[in-house]
Amino acid sequence: MNNGKCLVLLSGGIDSSTALWWSIGKFEEVYAITFLYAQRHEIEVEYAKILARKAGVKEHIVFDLSHLFRQIGSSSLIDESLEVPKGPYPERGIISTYVPMRNSIFGVMAGAVMEKLEIENLVFGVHASDVPNYPDTRPEWASALEALLNSGSSLPFEKYIRIRVLTPLINLKKHQIIELGLKLRVPFEYTWSCYSPKGEKPCGECPACIQRRESFEKLGIKDPLIERLEKKEVKYDRETFA
Repeated sequence: MNNGKCLVLLSGGIDSSTALWWSIGKFEEVYAITFLYAQRHEIEVEYAKILARKAGVKEHIVFDLSHLFRQIGSSSLIDESLEVPKGPYPERGIISTYVPMRNSIFGVMAGAVMEKLEIENLVFGVHASDVPNYPDTRPEWASALEALLNSGSSLPFEKYIRIRVLTPLINLKKHQIIELGLKLRVPFEYTWSCYSPKGEKPCGECPACIQRRESFEKLGIKDPLIERLEKKEVKYDRETFA
């Protein structure tokens, strides 16, 4: 594999953090990019910043696309009038947490940054568990994005640098991603998944929370994030009531 530069889409969650740590072992220079898109779980961006620092990336770029996505709306992650569903993901079909063309927009914006910094590799943490509910996580979508970037970017056109869209987790289920992340020493205690946070705590009821909990349980492991938050709460209580 080319050991030059890569840009990782970093949301602050389990998948993108694992993709980031995977990239660290593959490339000489690793950059990360994170997007604000008016998401109700904006706390994930703060987690992304922590992860980028811990990973020691060359640069962490944060784009604010909130205005654009507020105009698009049509998702319970953005529109407060829409309710975030409770319970597990359905076996198949679009649900209200789908944001129209989100990953495609992120991919094109990332492509612009890649032109500026002459980065040839784009890493997405999309995976098999998302495919039944999110069309912009499928292998054919990643291939189409790669074709788009190569047909529209100055890197291949003028500098003969071919862009690659890498999806190292594409065939893995969530619990398998966690297994890989543990081997790579991803600090999962600083990852965020919840769509509908209650302050600094996950709701525990949305599809993302349930999938996360079940995946850690499948491995017989307590979620490091919950463990850290519980310890933080105990420490706070002791200091308050001492």
